[in-house]
Amino acid sequence: MLALVWAAFGPTPALSQSVVARLERRTLSIGESTTLVVTVRGLQVSEDPQFDLPPGLELLGSGQARNFSWVNGRMSAEIVFRYEIGANEAGHQAIGPITVHAGQQAYSSGILTLEVSAAPQHVGGSGRGPAALQVEVVPSSPYVGQPTTLRVRLIQRAAFAEDPQYIPPVTTGFWADRPSPPESFYADQGGEQVLVTETRTRLYPLAAGESIIGGAAASVVIAEGQSASDPIAWLRGGRRRTLTVRSRPVAVRVRALPSGAPASFSGAVGQFAVAWGADRSRTSQDVPLTVRLEVRGAGNLPLIRAPALDDREVEVFASTVEDSLGEPTGIGRKRFQWTVLPRRPGSIQLAAPEFSWFDPASGSFQIAQPPALPVEVGPALFQGAASASPFPAVFTGHPVDPGARAPEPWVFTFAGLVLGTAAALWKASRRRPESVAVRAQQLEWLRAVGMAKGPDFWHAADQGLGWLETRAGAVREGQAPAAPDRRLVALRAQVAVARYGRGAGDANAVRRELVERLSKALPPPHPRLALRAASVMLAVAALAWCVVLGPRAGDERGRARGRAADRLARAGDVPHARAAWLALWNEGGRDPGLAARIAWAYTQSGSLGPGALWVLRGNLAGPRDASLTWVTERVREGGGLVGASLPRLPITPWEWSAAALVLGFAAAWAWPRRRVAVLGVVLTSVAGMAYPLQGWLAERSERAVVLRAVGLEGSDIELQAGQVVTIQGRRAGQVQVRAGQVAEGWLPREAVEPLGAERQ
Repeated sequence: MLALVWAAFGPTPALSQSVVARLERRTLSIGESTTLVVTVRGLQVSEDPQFDLPPGLELLGSGQARNFSWVNGRMSAEIVFRYEIGANEAGHQAIGPITVHAGQQAYSSGILTLEVSAAPQHVGGSGRGPAALQVEVVPSSPYVGQPTTLRVRLIQRAAFAEDPQYIPPVTTGFWADRPSPPESFYADQGGEQVLVTETRTRLYPLAAGESIIGGAAASVVIAEGQSASDPIAWLRGGRRRTLTVRSRPVAVRVRALPSGAPASFSGAVGQFAVAWGADRSRTSQDVPLTVRLEVRGAGNLPLIRAPALDDREVEVFASTVEDSLGEPTGIGRKRFQWTVLPRRPGSIQLAAPEFSWFDPASGSFQIAQPPALPVEVGPALFQGAASASPFPAVFTGHPVDPGARAPEPWVFTFAGLVLGTAAALWKASRRRPESVAVRAQQLEWLRAVGMAKGPDFWHAADQGLGWLETRAGAVREGQAPAAPDRRLVALRAQVAVARYGRGAGDANAVRRELVERLSKALPPPHPRLALRAASVMLAVAALAWCVVLGPRAGDERGRARGRAADRLARAGDVPHARAAWLALWNEGGRDPGLAARIAWAYTQSGSLGPGALWVLRGNLAGPRDASLTWVTERVREGGGLVGASLPRLPITPWEWSAAALVLGFAAAWAWPRRRVAVLGVVLTSVAGMAYPLQGWLAERSERAVVLRAVGLEGSDIELQAGQVVTIQGRRAGQVQVRAGQVAEGWLPREAVEPLGAERQ
């Protein structure tokens, strides 16, 4: 049986991975059935296809088969799901959407339509012979250029042993479109059920008068003695006979169009609706924009010529045409696009070209001219025609230094901590320590205890013990009181007996122990010189760290190449200048001014998408560059950077580095105030890591820029050149993107470029 293949699912990435659905018959009578076939190739299906049947249709049975094949040494696998569907009620039935889950992806079809009639469909004819061909032209008396449907039906009353060999009719005097896929259905002819295979071709009459559609022919092989209701009965035996069936020629009277056609009439015949639009409502004076006139409807779309666009506000450059013709009897679309350049800045109105057509239903000409488009035109991306050079003045005032190294904030975080420590040590060396007075007092007690004799010794020993007890009992802030020293208590008892008990104590033993205890309690001398030496060494190390790892200018060779490229652009040779700037960038010259020049060069040539891409890359290399800021404003005025957010905060590496240095110094200076010091360390760490972290996140954010205007598959949304999207997934030849919060679909891989990729 000949089948109609209907590609119901979204775009297939390659022959090795695809999902296709089809109905073997789309026209039924009550009580008949058709087969829904879903073929999955190269995908791991996690469950059977899911779909709902409307009332009036029922599922009679299902099955599946797996097929494997080897192509160029690689295995290809497919799963074929078959569902037998019966019709119980007449009407226009809809099946679907059909959903197939493969891994993490879900493929959903459109709606499959099925026409069910209450009674068997009837076809005319005599009903004699095993097969016949019928040719019909609708309408039979069209106007010049009016779409006409040529319907060819092969009527089968006996079983065919082989597929028929079909020869289409000659259509002299008509422009013929591609025939539709053949569709088979059962019908009634003179009370007998026959199998009809029908193809339809769209014809367009080219001249008035009578034209003849030649006869079609088909060579069929008949299985003798079998009926068309059992088309494979010939396999069980029987004779075969070859037969050629022909249709009769059909005369078509083509009517001439009436007089009085508008001046804008270019041969359009049918019923149409016209829409006028542009890819954006803002642009710069030297950035072209795309305007489009879209014609939708049923008519001779392939024969329609582009209307003339003549507007004093713009200069018209290239024009293109896009077709989407649809089914032979369905609605189609034709889009005319022009690239235009505004002649002046300010607010302008772009008038649509007048479009006219002839409507066969009313027998009159129709004219459509949609409202004009308002467009805001900003200043040019260069100085203007009055200037001696198109090279922007901001570039001249800010030359590039491709080999320069910007400051790294984390370097200054470490340097700030070290410098703060050095300053704290120097401050400590200048502080008069409390131990100076303690040492003087302690030395006085050592002298008194060591030299006194008799009652004077015991008096000095009593005073020395009191000083030791005071030092031993001192409680530092945050510490618990110390337990009493038992040996000091014993010495105190001996001294008390010798002084007040009139006893004879051992003066030498007490003297030795007191001298030993007083000597151990002697605080160390203040390390003034050591602190100052350490402070100087740390300060020198921090400065050396900044010199070695800090910012530095590039070499003269790179600056000379940048100046040479600027001279090329100033002389008007922008393509060679762009190539030179790109070479410097690819060699490692990550200068935001260099990215600004590349963005300007792309925008000069009308490539707004690459221009927006390089604006974002320049911001990633360094924000708030004067050249980059100027180009960013021009690209936004040209309609680029829609949906963009800058990849970095508007803080330069110099500002991050200064903040890291100051915060690091403050954190070390605040010690030993722990809370203040810890807060300072956290803040200086944030200042040191924020800039590189922003770059790391931006390069892995999967953000991309649309390089050219392209439609988002699966929706009616068209993305504009320079629009920023987020990549959601990838497959062969395509990327899945999200634009804004809700728009999501697939784009050709070459239509977008990720921010992190390097454009050559």
